[in-house]
Amino acid sequence: MNLKKVTKYIVNPKTCIIYPHFDEYGNHYSIVNETDRRLIVEMSPINIIELSLLKHASSFKGAKEGARYILGNTSMNPLMINDKLGLYAIPTMSPANIECVWFMLEQYVNRIPMGKDNLHVLFKNGFTANLNISIKRFDDKLQKAFRLKKHMDDIIKSPMEYSAENEYSIVIDPNNNGYVIRENN
Repeated sequence: MNLKKVTKYIVNPKTCIIYPHFDEYGNHYSIVNETDRRLIVEMSPINIIELSLLKHASSFKGAKEGARYILGNTSMNPLMINDKLGLYAIPTMSPANIECVWFMLEQYVNRIPMGKDNLHVLFKNGFTANLNISIKRFDDKLQKAFRLKKHMDDIIKSPMEYSAENEYSIVIDPNNNGYVIRENN
């Protein structure tokens, strides 16, 4: 199968999984599976994630620190690329590892164990990816992504209150699409 080759790529709602790929010259590229096509991208998976975060007004460092703040002091956390679009990227190992594969929470459906440290991941479009990861590690990564997404969903659903020096509070008022300033007693 001939894959379309592109120089840049931004994670989008159709992105399912991003694999590392090395061409015949040793260049670190990616193979991206979307819901309806496969691409060779002349960028490494981590560079795709970094560019995607920048395009969505964030950064790798910021997304990493935010996930760590929300999930606790854990490593290899999922990264929120864009909450409104449901773009949460999950690394299968340390993002610094050139073999790291990234898959998107929104496109994930199920996983099927295929033996020790190997499983198939099923996506919404019926595509199945083979990953070299134990079921326990995969499930841990998936649960962290669901926790991050739930945290973000909860923030959107509940009103937020900010206080300055305990004199006044600014409260987001979801009923009036605005803010209310209250004097604290």
